[in-house]
Amino acid sequence: MTGSPVDFRKALAGLLPQLRAFARFLARDAARADDLVQDAILRAMTEEAQWEPGTDLRAWVFRILRNAFLGQLRRGGAERRALERLDAGASSAPAQLASAELRELDRALDRLSVVQREALVLVAALGFSIDEAAAICGVPAGTVKARVSRARAALAKRFGDGA
Repeated sequence: MTGSPVDFRKALAGLLPQLRAFARFLARDAARADDLVQDAILRAMTEEAQWEPGTDLRAWVFRILRNAFLGQLRRGGAERRALERLDAGASSAPAQLASAELRELDRALDRLSVVQREALVLVAALGFSIDEAAAICGVPAGTVKARVSRARAALAKRFGDGA
């Protein structure tokens, strides 16, 4: 990338599918995920001068998205408690749209802690290296390894080793 605003915007646009996938795993809601991605892209464009050309743009924008998500968690305590009181079945997708296995996997992912789910998605689903995921999360690489390992162990326990 040459560092021009046009190149920067093209590179951001190319990251949209991965950002949306990561946001959906974090937020566990498509609408919230879209809002997170929009917020992250807006912040990235606003703070373009802080990005250093030659560094990993993908990791930089993913970190912005992650920080936006964590900010929402901190601010959204009351909203989250109100949403948790709602009947979970009333907001779920119709059964004919998803298989039982996918629903079970979704429930298992929901049972993981946010940090474990985040690490697992970054490394296993989005293909970030342990070091890249550590940079995004702002933690040591060993912490990311441990979180991924614990998340995988929890899923293996849930689904059995042979699954």
